[in-house]
Amino acid sequence: MTTIEGKKVLITGLTGRIGQAIATRFASSCEMWGLARYGRTGSKDEARALGVIPVQGDFARGSLDQVPTDFDYVLHIAADVMPPTSEDGMVDNSDGAARLMKHCRDAKAFLHVSATGIYRQHDDPHHLYAEDADLGGFYGGHYAPTKLAGEGAVRAACLILELPTVICRQNVQYGGGHESGGLIDRFLDIFVETGEAYLPPEGPLVIGPIHEDDICDIVEPSLGIASVPAGIVNWSGDEMVDWQELFEYAGELIGRRPNFIRKPEFAFPNCMPDPAKRRSITGSLKVRWKDGVRRSLEMRHSELRLNDVS
Repeated sequence: MTTIEGKKVLITGLTGRIGQAIATRFASSCEMWGLARYGRTGSKDEARALGVIPVQGDFARGSLDQVPTDFDYVLHIAADVMPPTSEDGMVDNSDGAARLMKHCRDAKAFLHVSATGIYRQHDDPHHLYAEDADLGGFYGGHYAPTKLAGEGAVRAACLILELPTVICRQNVQYGGGHESGGLIDRFLDIFVETGEAYLPPEGPLVIGPIHEDDICDIVEPSLGIASVPAGIVNWSGDEMVDWQELFEYAGELIGRRPNFIRKPEFAFPNCMPDPAKRRSITGSLKVRWKDGVRRSLEMRHSELRLNDVS
C-alpha cells in the first residue's frame, strides 16, 4: 500500500473539514505543506499548530512561484462549493486543478477530490451509483457542473503530463470537530436546538455517509490506485442510510421525537454510491453510521446525556 510517511506532501483545502481532518492525521508523520491564501489573521499559525508548513498562493487564480515543485504526493481537496457564477466555478473547480497538476507534474501521484453530486439522478432513490454510472448532476447551482468539468480537466492533464492520478468522488462527510460541520452534523445541531428535522419536498433522501476517520483511512489506499489514465473511486460509506431513519435514531439517543418538516430548499440529491470498488481497495470501513451519529452528538453536544439505544 502507498504510504505518505516521511514523504513531501502538498495539501489544498486545509481550512475545510476534510482537509483539516487529513492534515491532523498525517502532518506529524510527513513533510506536509498547506497551500492556501491565508487571508485570515492567525490562519498560518493554525496550520503550523497542525504540523503543516504554510505556503501562500492561489492554485486557481494567482502565482504559484512560492510553491515548491518537488512533492511526492499532492492531495487536492479544495473546492469552491458555492461558486456565484459558472465562470467562478470553472476557474476554481476546473482550471485550478489543471494548473496545480502542471506545477506539480513530477509528483508520484495526484489525488483529486470530486463529488458524487456529479452523477445523473436515477428514478430509484435506492439506486447504487457505480463509478461508471451516468453523469450530469445538477446539485448546488454551479457546483456540480463545474466539479464535473474539473474531472475532465484532471483527466486530460493526467494524460498530457503523464502524472498518475486518482479521482475520489466524495459523498456526505460527517463526524469531525470542524466548526461548520458536515451536512449531517449541521442538521443534527438544528435538531438538538429546535427539535426540527428537515426532509426533501417529496420522497426520501438516501445517502452513503462516510465518517471523517474513515476518509483519513482511505487516503493512502486511494493514492495506491493513481494511474494514467486517471483512476476513479467513490468515497462513501458501506451502508445505505435513509435521512429520516438517521434522525429518528438521533431522536432516540437524545430522547426527543423529531418534528419532520418538508422544505423546498432541502432538495439534496439521492445518492448511494456503490462502495464495491472502494472496498476492494480499502476493505470495509470502521465507523458504522449509528456509531458515527452518536459520536457526532457526543462531540458537538457534550451537555447531552445520550440514551443507550441498542
